[in-house]
Amino acid sequence: MRHTLFLLATLLAGLWSTRVTAQSQEDETDAHGYDKVRIEQEDKLLVPPDLVEEVWQHLKKRLVDDQEFVRSLDAKFSTSWSEEQFTDTYYDTPDMKMYALKSGVRHRRRVSLSNPEDRKSGRELMQIKLNDISSNELERAEIKFDIEYPRNPSSAIDRHPLLGIVKPEHREPFRERLREIGVDAEVMRPVLTVNDLRRRIYLLRDGKPFMSVSHDQVTSSVWWATTHFCEIEPELNEIGFTEATPEERAYMETVLKRVVGEIESTFPRIQRDLTPKYNKAFERLEAGSLPFFRTLVRTGLQDQDHMYMVLGLVVAALAGAGWWLGRLRSRRRAPRARVADAPAT
Repeated sequence: MRHTLFLLATLLAGLWSTRVTAQSQEDETDAHGYDKVRIEQEDKLLVPPDLVEEVWQHLKKRLVDDQEFVRSLDAKFSTSWSEEQFTDTYYDTPDMKMYALKSGVRHRRRVSLSNPEDRKSGRELMQIKLNDISSNELERAEIKFDIEYPRNPSSAIDRHPLLGIVKPEHREPFRERLREIGVDAEVMRPVLTVNDLRRRIYLLRDGKPFMSVSHDQVTSSVWWATTHFCEIEPELNEIGFTEATPEERAYMETVLKRVVGEIESTFPRIQRDLTPKYNKAFERLEAGSLPFFRTLVRTGLQDQDHMYMVLGLVVAALAGAGWWLGRLRSRRRAPRARVADAPAT
């Protein structure tokens, strides 16, 4: 009897081991779900301010209306377009580790303006974007985690500005991903928010996502400083690209290059600038009217509430100094008491 039970237990353990191994192998190649590394291949083309609308109209005409050109890219392509509003809040450490890595941690909120009923409209995610992952300068890694706001914050982590909004069961994998690149999630704070009006063209192959071309009009403000810029992001679908064979990836890359080449030949003034949006926005704000931006981040004073606090302290200090100077002047102007002449002896 004992021998039979032992054999049964061994068999069940073997089946369980096979199941776990199969699941593990699937997880290594499957790009769906949270805490999965997706490889995106994305170009970034900076658009001169005076060409913003002209460029969008060309993209729409060429990649949506001109079906002959679309089919010349791939006979199995179909296209559509949408307009969305993205609000991305970027987090960093006081010493700006993510900025230095040209990478990012962002809380993304998405609203569809052209189709409010879209299933992705209203979606929120926490994303880790990692740069310099291969010899191909267009490739970045993206790892996504779910957002869940705590109803009754009961711990320091629940109240943390970054970890507190990550779904509880996702917090430790999220922290571990950051530890791998030497970043402590607990010291991270929001640095800036990028508002992105995105008009995006989708290219589908046999009805499945293949690539997209985004026309992004970006605005970011910190304290009194504001910056605006526009860039085009031709991007291969990260799930399709991650799960593709080497041959399929090579083909996808040729299509991406052809689309980028068509844009650059039509608008020679458009220039490639692979700097991430976070870095672009930060550098423009700093170079504009916020030269002490890094000091604000280091001291944790970069948000709007702290701006009002600091300005309030400055106003109070100036008012105090003005009052003191006024008192000093009034004392100097006051007539001195005359001393009575002493009687002659």
